[in-house]
Amino acid sequence: MLSAHKKFAYPHGNVLYRKLRYQFPCIVRGEGVYLFDNEERRYLDASGGAMVVNAGHGNAEVAHALGEQAAKLAYVSGIQFTHEPVEELARELCALAPAGLNKAFFLSGGTEATEAAMKLARQYWVAKNQTTKYKVISRMPSYHGNTLGAMGVSGRQHYRTVFEPLYIDHPKIPPPVCYRCAWEKIFPQCDYECAQELELAIQKAAPETVAAFIAEPVLGSTGGATVPPEEYYPRIMEICRKYDILFIADEILCGMGRTGDWFAISSYGVTPDVLLVGKGLTGGYAALSAMLTREEIVTTIRESGSEFLHAQTFANHPLACAAGLATIRFLQQHELLARCQAMGALLHQELRARLANHPLVGDIRGRGLLAGIEFVQNRSTRQPFPRSWHIVELITATALAHGLVVWSNVGHVDGKDGDLILLAPPFIVTAEQIQEIVNTLARVVDIVVDEIQHKRGWTHV
Repeated sequence: MLSAHKKFAYPHGNVLYRKLRYQFPCIVRGEGVYLFDNEERRYLDASGGAMVVNAGHGNAEVAHALGEQAAKLAYVSGIQFTHEPVEELARELCALAPAGLNKAFFLSGGTEATEAAMKLARQYWVAKNQTTKYKVISRMPSYHGNTLGAMGVSGRQHYRTVFEPLYIDHPKIPPPVCYRCAWEKIFPQCDYECAQELELAIQKAAPETVAAFIAEPVLGSTGGATVPPEEYYPRIMEICRKYDILFIADEILCGMGRTGDWFAISSYGVTPDVLLVGKGLTGGYAALSAMLTREEIVTTIRESGSEFLHAQTFANHPLACAAGLATIRFLQQHELLARCQAMGALLHQELRARLANHPLVGDIRGRGLLAGIEFVQNRSTRQPFPRSWHIVELITATALAHGLVVWSNVGHVDGKDGDLILLAPPFIVTAEQIQEIVNTLARVVDIVVDEIQHKRGWTHV
């Protein structure tokens, strides 16, 4: 049973929290799109936690699958045994993935999947006797994980700075963010300089040293749900093939139906060499991620006489795999990808109707039930607010006080400044709940405008 103490807030308890100056509400249950704390306050989870919850909170079907599997077989080592949940999940997940991705390796989190992919790429080139290939080009900003290996390819600068002596940095290129084009072009009056930048980076790094390029098909929290233009990834694939490097598609945030397709990369008509999955893979019911790849890559490593040199205690975990399998089947049986498309279209429509001309809002973007809203000091110049104003923290705190959970990010403009939020509600969200999200958020940004006008003397342009 839980302790009689109802308040669980730092620094009075024993938990080391991520935020050291924040009083955490204690959530005791979830139902559908709502969360309830220990004082019976209700919160509409408009971000699906960390863009995780797709099948809804309190899902009895997934919970039943977990309990049934726990009673049957909770754990065996993935180095010593296989089991039914991992075999079935791999089969069903590969059937949903772009054609040709037919090998799956399961881990506990997205960062682990990133590092597994980096190791797979390195081992593949070593097996082909191209031992100078090790660099993994990525984008700035981007996010691929928080461990030291993943941090070297992640482009979330304010996370990286203090740890710079500890990790190996890899080459970075600008992302395809048309709202803040690094070349000051206006789409489509451009020549996809954002894609051409990859070729320039490969040439600068020396092609014989580059193993892979990693990118989020739809940019996640660091890019505010930015959807690249339609020719971006076909051009990226051409460059990867030209220089004989692997393309790793990081779908940890945007995959598993979040954009209305099982995988966002599919809409671009290309198949990556490696695809990473996480977050929505289990809808939050267990910690699970996956790395999918082509059989030829695995065969090359095996025929070189090597094994896949990456192992973790909870790799291919039976209980987590059962949760992943139950989540996929729930999404299929209830046709929730189609619902994600329909509710996503409504969400974007309502956001634009209510907020597109708001003095605080610079851009609204995204696809499916993934929406990003960027807040700016000057709509004409797109100038961000100073980081010292803590605009997005004010928005998220005000939203939470009004019973709305949103996801925030900072620093995407220059590594320091830039305020945005993500909305990613569960796929079971209703039209009425979409209206609740948008109406509440509109009230919140109005309150924030009033506050910064009175406290900061800000006047909008």
